[in-house]
Order: sequence, then structure tokens, then C-alpha cells
Amino acid sequence: MIAAFAGLILTGCKKDYLNINTNPNSATESLITPDLALAPQMTTTAARNASSWDFMARWLGYWSAAGSYSRSTVEMSYNITNDFGAGIFEGVYYTAGQYKAIEKKSKELGWTYYEGIAKVLGAYEMINLVDLYNNVPYSKAFDLVGNIRPTYDKGEDVYKALYAQLDAGLALIKAADVNKNTNILKRDIMFFGDKVKWAKFVNTVKLKMLIHTTGTSTFSPAAEIAKINTEGSGYLGNGLSAEVQPGYVADRPNPFYSSKMFNAINGNENDNYNRANNFTLSLMNTLADPRVSYVYRAPKAGGALKGTIYGSDPLIVNSSDNTSGVGFGIGKSFTMPMWVMTSVEAAFYVAEATARGWISGNAQTAYNLAVRESFSWLGVPNAATAADAYLRKTNVEVAWPVGGTLANQITAIAWQKYLALNGIGILETWNDVRRLKVVSPALSVAPERGTNQIPSRLLYPTSEYNYNAENVKAEGTISQFTSKVFWHK
Repeated sequence: MIAAFAGLILTGCKKDYLNINTNPNSATESLITPDLALAPQMTTTAARNASSWDFMARWLGYWSAAGSYSRSTVEMSYNITNDFGAGIFEGVYYTAGQYKAIEKKSKELGWTYYEGIAKVLGAYEMINLVDLYNNVPYSKAFDLVGNIRPTYDKGEDVYKALYAQLDAGLALIKAADVNKNTNILKRDIMFFGDKVKWAKFVNTVKLKMLIHTTGTSTFSPAAEIAKINTEGSGYLGNGLSAEVQPGYVADRPNPFYSSKMFNAINGNENDNYNRANNFTLSLMNTLADPRVSYVYRAPKAGGALKGTIYGSDPLIVNSSDNTSGVGFGIGKSFTMPMWVMTSVEAAFYVAEATARGWISGNAQTAYNLAVRESFSWLGVPNAATAADAYLRKTNVEVAWPVGGTLANQITAIAWQKYLALNGIGILETWNDVRRLKVVSPALSVAPERGTNQIPSRLLYPTSEYNYNAENVKAEGTISQFTSKVFWHK
């Protein structure tokens, strides 16, 4: 955390006695106003979905490794170290710290729209961090001048604080005078100053938190849903995603397209490593799921879609050219917006909340709408008709259990959410695998795995043990297999 926030400390300290001359080309704290700082951080928040969760996609049966590469023994054995994924912990704290700085500067200027957005997106970042690590520094984490080694807060307490932060952020946005928030209609590269869309996003994030904590008493779903209903804007979905568009072009393309698809300038394939995992590929083929050719693309050498078995030895027959990469339904173009939360993910939150009786309406209808949203988002032709035909299948992974129990309904939702979030909601899939225990992805066949299972959390990075040792050690011995996030029961 200290390493992540070093830039904040350096830019915040004043050394006027050294200011013999002023460089007009040098950025200073007084010159960096929220309208200059917000869009880059929003871009970073979205870009985290482009490649940060690749290892997770391989753990979860979406992707695997091409046979052109030797086995990644640490990842494929699940015997991860404190250095595994360290950039996630440090990167989230850096971005969350930037949002705190934007929030502070906005408050000083009276730019309440910017202040509200910074609160909302800072909360969104920290929610994901709790879902990955459980207990994390929060209440004392963003004042490194006064508190350079922050203590850890319980994950459940952080969730509660973040829920309140979302409420506060939304209140600021709704009450803001757009004319007193310089350039907000341009610098808000997610909703471009649309207060209703921001409200839908906040409500959906809150719904996500409620769903994560169904096995706990952290929140009262009835009471919180009542507040959302009173607010009245509803949720994302029905074609509305939370996504950023800073103006992607060929030499500055959408980060997902850049990392998984083809170079927008020379046409070369950028990702020769990630290939279809036989677990999901086989399942989708068995279900005759038309989305399969949108989440995976044909091998460069031609022929049918082909995957690999995660953890297997490298083989020429499974080389990059002979196996299927990520599909064009996900990586549509280098100019596509980059998602923070897709309409598909949002629709499945609504479906589960409806099944649980939190949201009024017919659970089967909400489920059908979520599946249709997946077909539509991927670009399947005649999406609604194709989805309806698919939903008439009798397989347990598809058919709605008319007259079934809540557990039966959750099973159907979990399977379809798993298939729908292939490549676009990977962290949420890991949350569901841990939380619902419905989908059990095929385990790595690497001999190094032994009896290890997919980890239940990530380990704190080495940097914490180096720079915040007393506080991280107070968390005790952490195991990626037996230590769990507070909502993981």
C-alpha cells in the first residue's frame, strides 16, 4: 500500500522553499482539477476487467492455455504465493486513493457531481478488493501522511461502510448542479452526466452486495430493497451497461480488444496464450448453445472450435494456431466501450433477487430476460427469438424449474449466469462458484496440483509484509484454500 500511494504523498507535499522557478509544463496539485483527473481513473477501473482476471478465467473453466506454452506450474497447481496477483491489490489501492483525492478536491471546489462519482467508483473498487482478500485496510487506509501503516478492517465492516458510501455518493450526484461542475458532461465518460443512469448503476452495485451476502446477516435485503424502490430509478440491464468510452482508436484501442484480440494496426494476434477451455466449450456444445461461436473464435488454422484441457502438457496439436481464442462477440472492435459492469451481469442480479422474493415480479420472466440479454450483448442474430428457442431445452443447466424450489431456481440461474459471464464477468463468476456451489469447473490436470482445489481467496502481497508487517501479520496465517471471504459460507 505504501508503494501504491507513494505518488500521492509526493504530489501532496509542499516544498515552497525549493521553488526558485516554476515550470509551466509541470503538473502540480493546484492545477490538477477533478475534470482533468476523473476520466483517467474511470478508464483504469474499466481496464481492470480487460486482463486482471485472466488467471481466474482459466481456473473457472472459461479459458485454458494453448499447447504452444509450457505449464504455468504455480497457477495450474493453485499453490499460489504472496506475489501471485500482487498487482491487483496494489493497483486497486492506487486507483481508490486517486478517487479519494478527487473526492477531496471536488469537495473543496463545491463540484458535488465529481465528488459523488468519486465516492461511488471508489466504493466499487473496494468491494471487489474485499471479494478477493476479505479483511483489508479501509477506515485508515487513505491518510498515509498521518497514518502510513493502516490497520486492517473486517471485510464485513468494510462492506457496510461501502454501502453507506454508495448512498452518500448517489445523494451528491442527484443533488448536483451540472452547471457548477465544470466539463462534467464530457469528463464523465461512463454516463456523460446522466443522473438516472448513475442511480441505476449504484442500485445495481448495492443489489450485487446484497446478493453476495445472502448467507450472512450483514444487511436486511427487505429494508435495503425498499430504499432502492423509494429512490425509484431501477437497475442496469435492458441494454444498459456501465461502460467507459474515452475515445478508443487504433493506436489507443479498447484494452480488452488490445489484450485478447488482434492488433488494430498490423492485424497480428495479440493473445496466443488464452484458448477455449474444454470444460465450457464441451458444455456449450452439448447444450447446442448458439453463443459458443461468439465467446470463442475458430482456430487460425481453420476447422471447428477447439479447446484444451487446463493443466495439460504442451502439444503441437493444441498449438495457438490449432485452437480457439476469445470470440468476437466479446472482443467486438478496437473502438468498443470498455465495461465496468455489463447489462448481462446486472440482469442476472435482478433475476436472482426476484427468485428470492426481494424484487416483485415473475422469477421465470426475469430469468428469461437475463438470458436474452446475454444473447443480445454478444450479438447473436435475432437474439430474442434465438434465446427463447434455447430456453425451451430441458437440460437442468437451461430449463426453468416450474414449480421447483428456490434451490432449483438458483441452480438454473447459476448455470446460465456462468455461461453468460464467460470473459465479461470473471470475478463475479468466482464469487458465484464460492457462494452458490452450483458450478464446479473442471480442475487442473497438472501433476503439481495434487489434491489442491481452486483457491477460496488471494493472498496478501509481499509488499504488505515488507511495509505494513505488523498489521498484516495481525491477520494471522492466511491459506488460499481454507481462509474465506466473510460471505463465503
